[in-house]
Amino acid sequence: MRLPDLWTGLAIVALGLFAILQAQGFPEPAGAASPRLFPRIIGAAFVICGLAVASRDFTRGRAALIPPGETWMRHPKQIARVAFVPFAIIAYGLLAPIAGSLAVSLVLVFISALLWNERPLGAILSALIVCIAVTLFFTRVMRVPLPAGPLDLF
Repeated sequence: MRLPDLWTGLAIVALGLFAILQAQGFPEPAGAASPRLFPRIIGAAFVICGLAVASRDFTRGRAALIPPGETWMRHPKQIARVAFVPFAIIAYGLLAPIAGSLAVSLVLVFISALLWNERPLGAILSALIVCIAVTLFFTRVMRVPLPAGPLDLF
């Protein structure tokens, strides 16, 4: 699916404004470049680029507020695959501190594999291998403290 440039550009602008506003809360030490500087620069670049992208539809004379329907939108499984990505991100953010990173990621990867027509046994095996490998990499190699949940296995 290709969204009109107007909507894509406005989404980029919104992301840039969000970065700029979030940087306002960062500390500002006296006499030095503050942690606010880089997010502000990146946010401003996003706003400028987003406005440039949004203006492309107007310069071509085809500003459309509603994107045209695509053939993939007629298949429920395709819509479920697309909708699962933001759902999985939100679910992980809400559930990982409670149930643990490994448990939540196992369930999400399993569901994702099923959505992509993997057989249940293959989905379980791939979820176990991928999630354990990623958890070990982040906790042991990168030393990122992932939420352990009630079972502190790693």
